[in-house]
Amino acid sequence: MMFKILLVMIGGSLGAISRYGISLLGVKLGGSHFPWGTMAANLLGCFLVGLIFSLADRSRILSPDVRLFIITGYLGALTTFSSFALESVNIARDGTNFLFIANILVNNIGGLFLAFLGIWLGRLI
Repeated sequence: MMFKILLVMIGGSLGAISRYGISLLGVKLGGSHFPWGTMAANLLGCFLVGLIFSLADRSRILSPDVRLFIITGYLGALTTFSSFALESVNIARDGTNFLFIANILVNNIGGLFLAFLGIWLGRLI
């Protein structure tokens, strides 16, 4: 049990560091008026979870421990829906309705699409 907790902790630490780096890159490339980094982390995470889930489900190339490390740990920390929720509320409070709606639609519809795309691609590989 402690080994599994350690896997999630290490994966989560790496995912959180990745999320922070993506957030910094988003601000650098797109400015701070829209949470580009959070959206990019969410969309990337949705695609990767779909792809990895599909590959792991179809074959035994990933052990349960590796899946725990990657999906629960790394991707669990990389995908930032708690940040997404807070940032969406803050955008709404600022009165920028277009950005509020765009943020919700792109993160949710884009995330669902990319999860399906990841599963589809994983079945082709």
